[in-house]
Amino acid sequence: MTYRQLVEGQRYQIQAYLSQDLSQRAIARLLKVNPSNISRELDRNTMDDQYCPEQAHKHMRSRKRNAAKYRISSTTELYVRSLIELDWSPEQTAGVLTMLGSPVSHEWIYQ
Repeated sequence: MTYRQLVEGQRYQIQAYLSQDLSQRAIARLLKVNPSNISRELDRNTMDDQYCPEQAHKHMRSRKRNAAKYRISSTTELYVRSLIELDWSPEQTAGVLTMLGSPVSHEWIYQ
């Protein structure tokens, strides 16, 4: 199984399956997702021993919005382009930029 984020409908299904006392593995099988997805979802979004799919979806959207704050700056992108044009490997480029305080992953450079 490949990693996929849960969608809102799946969160409501999780709540229904939990009310039927199904295990996390059984829920994962029914939703066709990795059991670790269910485990992380419940760890993040269970409060007072209660899973709330509506609140879970709101939290996910909030985390997604906050992730946009960590986009790569245009200056860092310019450095990446310059070093790649000088035949530096993505791993070398990522390592140098990380040491300079502008961390990027070599996977991001490949993309």
